[in-house]
Parts: sequence; C-alpha cells; structure tokens
Amino acid sequence: MSEFQSLLDNIDSFKGLLVKHEEVIHQKKVVLQEKKKIAADMQAEIDELTKEFDGMAHRKEELEKTIEEAEKAYSRITQSTQTLQAVIQQEFHRFQDPNPLGSSSKLAASPKS
Repeated sequence: MSEFQSLLDNIDSFKGLLVKHEEVIHQKKVVLQEKKKIAADMQAEIDELTKEFDGMAHRKEELEKTIEEAEKAYSRITQSTQTLQAVIQQEFHRFQDPNPLGSSSKLAASPKS
C-alpha cells in the first residue's frame, strides 16, 4: 500500500500545485485586465488629443488664410489710397492753376467766328 500512499501523496501534491497555478493565473488575469483598462484609457486620451490637434491644425490653416487675405486687402487699400491721393493732388493742382487751358493771351488771340 505504500505505493498507493505515494500515489495519493503525489495526487495531493499535484492538487496543491494546481491550486497555486490557478491562483497565479487569476492574478495574471487581474493584472491583464488592469493593463487593458489603462491601455484603453490611454488610447481614448490619444484619440482625444489627436482630435484636438487636428482641430488646432485646421484652425491654424484658417488663420493663415485669413492673414493672407487681410494682407492682400491691406495692399489693395494701400494702392487705392495712393491712387486716390494722386488724383486728389492732381485735382488740387488743377484748381490752383488760374488758367488750366493755357494762357489767357492765347484765348484772346483766337479768332471769333
């Protein structure tokens, strides 16, 4: 019977190892679930940051376009202002000239029909 007892002892030993093995598996499952949760939280945060970054990049493009359009408009306004100033100066000088068509002697010398 000692062989049977030895077998029973081995079976009990294997049962103990099985229980310890199941405990280790359970602990590893718990750690795995925790790490999966952390990974999911991090992925959600990455997705949120990516979305925010994409929005900021789009906004930057819009601002750059707005600045470019404003600079073009400013340039057109500046050119228009310079043109208007030149026209005003010409008109001012024209009204300052007492005889814009020439001298009065030329008008007097022309024959009347």
